[in-house]
Amino acid sequence: MEKPGAIVLVVRDDNKVLILKRPLWIHWAPGKWAFPGGKLEADESPEDAAVRETKEETELDVFNLTQVMACLDRPVTAYYTRDYTGDVKIDWEHDDWAWASHDELQAQDLAPDVLEMYEWVMKSE
Repeated sequence: MEKPGAIVLVVRDDNKVLILKRPLWIHWAPGKWAFPGGKLEADESPEDAAVRETKEETELDVFNLTQVMACLDRPVTAYYTRDYTGDVKIDWEHDDWAWASHDELQAQDLAPDVLEMYEWVMKSE
């Protein structure tokens, strides 16, 4: 069974969302664009993991997370927020990053559920 994970959709005021390009050597969704996130550590809540992983992967501090209630294909808890501080600097686990609009997301090679989660957030706010 796959270990549970958590991700965060970081959304700017112009509705662009932060996406990260996964490297080709990684096991899940190699070479695809996805949101910051990762696996839960022992005794860690999904929300705490989402905050920690976003900080580790992007150097952004995220606050006031709201859970995304879209159906996902894997054991991941998704959140979104418009409340963050810092400037994006990606870690060694990613090859690139971008702020993407809905149309820009559609033009990318996305990991599973990325576009669906973004659309859920835009409809649910």
